[in-house]
Amino acid sequence: MKHFTYIFSILFMSSVFAQVYENTNVPCKPISEMASHYSALAKASQRADIFDYNVHYYNLEIDINIETEIIYGNVEVHLLPEVDNLENIQLDFASGMTVDAVTLNGATFNHFSDLLSIDLDGSYNVGESVVVGIQYHGHPLQGGFQAFAFGHQYGNVTRPPMISTLSEPYGARSWWPCKDVPTDKADSVRVSLTTDADLDAVSNGMLVSETLNLDSTKTTVWEHKYPITTYLVSLAITDYTYWTEMHHFADGDSMPLEYWMYPPSATEPIMEVWNRTADMIDIFGEYYGKYPFSEEKYGMAQFGWGGAMEHQTCSSMGSYGENTIAHELAHQWWGDLVTCSNFHHIWINEGFATYSEALYWGAVNGEEAYHAHMASKVNDVNSSVYRPDTSSVGAIFSYSMVYQKGAWVLHMLRHVVGDETFFASLAAYREAFQFRTASTEDFQGVVEEVWGQDLEWFFDQWIYGIGRPSYRWWWSASTADEFGNSQVTVHVDQIQGSSLPTFKMPIDLSFGDGTNEAHMVIWDSLRAQDFNITLNFVPTELSFDENEWILKSANQVADVDGGFNPRRLTLLAAYPNPFNGEVNIPYTTDAYFHGTLSIYDLRGSEVYSTSLRNTTAGVYEVHWDGRDINGMNLGSGVYIAQITSTEHGSFSQKISILK
Repeated sequence: MKHFTYIFSILFMSSVFAQVYENTNVPCKPISEMASHYSALAKASQRADIFDYNVHYYNLEIDINIETEIIYGNVEVHLLPEVDNLENIQLDFASGMTVDAVTLNGATFNHFSDLLSIDLDGSYNVGESVVVGIQYHGHPLQGGFQAFAFGHQYGNVTRPPMISTLSEPYGARSWWPCKDVPTDKADSVRVSLTTDADLDAVSNGMLVSETLNLDSTKTTVWEHKYPITTYLVSLAITDYTYWTEMHHFADGDSMPLEYWMYPPSATEPIMEVWNRTADMIDIFGEYYGKYPFSEEKYGMAQFGWGGAMEHQTCSSMGSYGENTIAHELAHQWWGDLVTCSNFHHIWINEGFATYSEALYWGAVNGEEAYHAHMASKVNDVNSSVYRPDTSSVGAIFSYSMVYQKGAWVLHMLRHVVGDETFFASLAAYREAFQFRTASTEDFQGVVEEVWGQDLEWFFDQWIYGIGRPSYRWWWSASTADEFGNSQVTVHVDQIQGSSLPTFKMPIDLSFGDGTNEAHMVIWDSLRAQDFNITLNFVPTELSFDENEWILKSANQVADVDGGFNPRRLTLLAAYPNPFNGEVNIPYTTDAYFHGTLSIYDLRGSEVYSTSLRNTTAGVYEVHWDGRDINGMNLGSGVYIAQITSTEHGSFSQKISILK
């Protein structure tokens, strides 16, 4: 596998000279945003006792009645007090379920507001083990994506029943009492499933036993002996086609790869795609280290939801594509082994997995495939990767922010710190937080320690900030002097709106004249910046961030033949557009500017006008509230915004009012 490395990287200040380089060669799930109802079930736990105890082990037994869609459960919670004199614990459990009994030598309980409060039979101190048994039943309520679902294969009632779970973010409590927060991983879990004898029941870890019962049911027991958070505990039950193969690691270890698919889907082409998992495990193993649950299995089980979910050791798959398979497998490292500490930081699950798709394609098809895959992940960037609101699925799982921009954060970070530091940082991050949870700050701290430099500026602008840089650039080159050298000037403006930050980023420059090449990296951090470079040839072409390492827009306003002669006025994209309330219309000027902004309807009638006057170069914005020259609100529709100057001409764009 190839990683991408620049041979030359030079830090430029506002006006510096570069050394000469001659003839240099440079070598899901995605979960869609949902606007569905999100019940009280899907609220983050606010329990005061969240750190009062630590769950050691869950023993979960569930008897499923498919006809009535009622589950009967018995859960043993093995816990260790984190404080002395522990007399009460609280578990998350949906109010719509019924608690039949709590077993602990006469312990009493109260079930209300999605909390199960249990008064223990005495006072327990740090180091003393407590085992609480809870018997319950009910029809699990839907929350989030598909916390617990009854259905049929392909949604067709003529097909066999399909029962499955997808508990992320807060849905585990809908079907079993648990401490439903990512931060408390149980050390291990046992899942026993009883249902119709003709169905296959799949869960985390390794199959321990299958027992046919006298009442025409079957009990299937799975055990998972690695730390696991509650939303990753899963079940998938239906009539499956099953196949398996042994995967052999480079160190001589082996583990089973196991696949469960609806029989009609188990065609040779689809099965062949699933079988590529073995190669993916090796590829990600080279990047991230050995598959983290190698003493058990990796599996995939088809289920009824339209996406996919990275359940630990057995991903639930609603689609068959190679991207999805790679994404969910990568989660076994980033999301399962290392889990976000809370859903504010969900990008360190989803951004990592989305970025892993690009690494996979690069490993299979080369560097161009890697960069092409990243280029396909550009979308809206007008909010933060960090999710301040975690009250709903839609607020948490923003595809454009958490998945796409999150992946770009890693792509850009790789370029900032270099391949060696980047992959060493991932290794150190895994080592420090494996089988635990981590936050953005934790990840940042690891990378800073490995790199030896502060990265607060990077995370502030890309994780917590909004927007992206919009570059306007031009360049000129002198004729060759007596030694054949040329003086090159590259000018870079950041022309994103004034409401967006000024970004600090390394920008790759590649010069050439058909025979010679020079490659270098400049560091841009100002709204307007000149870079003066000496080359030992006269370049005829310049590539600006040729490999798309920066999430940006960029516009060259003059080529070398035009010399150092930029436009004096540039109209930028209005935002928001469409708008309801106020629209911002930004523009840039490089000198004294006197002009007019006019708004026209589609009949060509001027409905609004204002004078513009600027005495210095810079980025400016006009704010229009959608009113005409008489102060009356204009109706919904398309309008033309035009900036006109006698010196610089006219520039226009469409804007839309949406009410």
